[in-house]
Amino acid sequence: MRATGGLDDTIEPWNPRTQKGTGFKFAEYSGEALLLTIKEALKAFADRNSWQTLMRNGMSKDFSWTASAREYGRVYEKALQSRSAPMLAAV
Repeated sequence: MRATGGLDDTIEPWNPRTQKGTGFKFAEYSGEALLLTIKEALKAFADRNSWQTLMRNGMSKDFSWTASAREYGRVYEKALQSRSAPMLAAV
């Protein structure tokens, strides 16, 4: 997938050496970049054990609304704290 928006945030590049990652993505907007990424994916797919590990890595991620809401809560809390900090210093 092209590394844009939510896809860039959720896909962790697959590393066959470490067996870490959840998929394949590319940043450059070109046919060459797409082709290279497809070749990487096909190479991983040909190795049944690696492919199963990659699938398990992806399935172990929590993309639920609960997880998203928790993360938004953290962002808002951090924003509130940074907004309050200058006011506290002035008091």
